[in-house]
Amino acid sequence: MHTPPLDPRDRELLQHLHSAGGVDVQGICDLLGVTRTAVRQRISRLEGGGLIVATLQSQSRGRPRYVYRVTPEGLHSLGENYRQLAVVLWKAISELDNAPVRELLMQRVQNGMAEQFGRQFAESDSVDRRADLLAEEMRASGFPVQVEHGSGLPILRETCCPFPLLAEIDEAICQLERQVLSQALGAPLEFRSRCRDGHGCCEFQVVQPPESAVEDCNTFSDC
Repeated sequence: MHTPPLDPRDRELLQHLHSAGGVDVQGICDLLGVTRTAVRQRISRLEGGGLIVATLQSQSRGRPRYVYRVTPEGLHSLGENYRQLAVVLWKAISELDNAPVRELLMQRVQNGMAEQFGRQFAESDSVDRRADLLAEEMRASGFPVQVEHGSGLPILRETCCPFPLLAEIDEAICQLERQVLSQALGAPLEFRSRCRDGHGCCEFQVVQPPESAVEDCNTFSDC
């Protein structure tokens, strides 16, 4: 299930639903100051993304009504502002004086992300198929990724940098992402462009098919 991006009105609505313990359509209309049609469109999008759920509430008179509540996934999305924490954690790891410990932590970060993105691949999948599946998995996790298939090998294209604050202070996060994608895809990638360098997107080009790739893409420095 793809989680929709939250705009300020979405956040306002989710926060209100959570604090109130559930609100019906009319209550949402009153909160947002919009029509029932507009409210139903927003509800449909958030419900489809698994962020809210409708509960049928019986009444002694009149028609039953639906009350909308925030799901655990919706609560997670409300708290999903980790940018400053990510910067602090990255600096704490990258500035460790103990090189073996630093490399071990970086490797574990890389392995964890690669496992998350590459978990749906089959051994028989071609590099083109894996690129499509990888992009699909990344989009489901909030990464705006597209795949370009041409006469050569596929290109993964991120329409915006997922780590802008980190990329500003340390180029190594770009390399880590490239290594994560290489490991998940099972084929080495090289940069064609980077947002960090002033380009409009980050592009990763597969440089050779998996059959002739380096022997092991699972170490931090190999891919």
